Amino acid sequence: MKKLSKADEQKAMLALETAIQHANDGMTPSDAIVKAAKDAQLEAPMVNRLVEAFNVSKSLHHFKKTAGADRAATFPIAKPEAVMLELFPPEPDTELKEAAAALHPSQVDFVDFLMAKEAEDHMAVELPPMVATPPAAYERDPAFFAKRAIDEHGRLVAFHRSAEQAARDLYYTMLGTFDKAAAYFKQINATEPFDLVEKRAYATYGPVTKGLMEIIVKTGGLDDKRVGVKRASADELGAQQMTFDVDVEPYNHIGDAVLLAREIGRISKEAAAIADTIDEHAITNIHFLPERDVTLSIDRQLQKKAFDAKMRPEKARELYRMLKRDRPLAVSA
Repeated sequence: MKKLSKADEQKAMLALETAIQHANDGMTPSDAIVKAAKDAQLEAPMVNRLVEAFNVSKSLHHFKKTAGADRAATFPIAKPEAVMLELFPPEPDTELKEAAAALHPSQVDFVDFLMAKEAEDHMAVELPPMVATPPAAYERDPAFFAKRAIDEHGRLVAFHRSAEQAARDLYYTMLGTFDKAAAYFKQINATEPFDLVEKRAYATYGPVTKGLMEIIVKTGGLDDKRVGVKRASADELGAQQMTFDVDVEPYNHIGDAVLLAREIGRISKEAAAIADTIDEHAITNIHFLPERDVTLSIDRQLQKKAFDAKMRPEKARELYRMLKRDRPLAVSA
């Protein structure tokens, strides 16, 4: 897929936030994306990226908000084909297809349309039951539950890795914006002084910029006395310093960094929620999952409680043996 420009990436991310809000307000995922994409005037490659990002966000939200057997339940996601067809409908290229499109917009093949209509006219025949009484219930093979638990665990781990990778990718992109912002202030002909930019950024984007500006100074070497940038004092932050163009240097780089930082924070929280779900699922299915998977989850929970790092592996194995001994093996459909 062709790499999007910085401006297009920011445009797509803003459209993603809008689509999520539409979905939260009751629109279907596909309709929410169509509206957000239309309003943002996104092109086809950007719409594809928007659908992918929306479905990943929807999946992460599902695993964060559900528990137990509900995690395996289906949930609505955006359908790329429906979105693209709505936004970029194909133009009929023959009289036959034009007639079919007029009769049924979603069915441009006239022959398929006629066959579908014919099938609708036939009623299904209900067959009598093959046996007089249903068969008695039988106990499932434990191997069935083991396979199901392993499959569920694998899907959760895959979602967690995807979320962590997304956060890492955004982090490296954010580092690039720091470098660009720092490079601006190292120019001899830089017209915007650092302290003024710092005050404007704080007034525009809020307290999050305080830490970001500090990172720009440290990673960009702007604290070197030979560079000579002047920092804004604490009591100067928060007051708007005239109007300025957020789309020119260095304000565009700072705006990108703020947007990326917020998105990284959101995805990182969802990744942490998925990790907790993995741990809960592993302990619940302790009899069906490999020991390594369960002890990793126990170790992660010990780490969250600041347990001594050297003692964690042995403590995790000890807790694994205790939990497996004390939890009865229960199988249910």
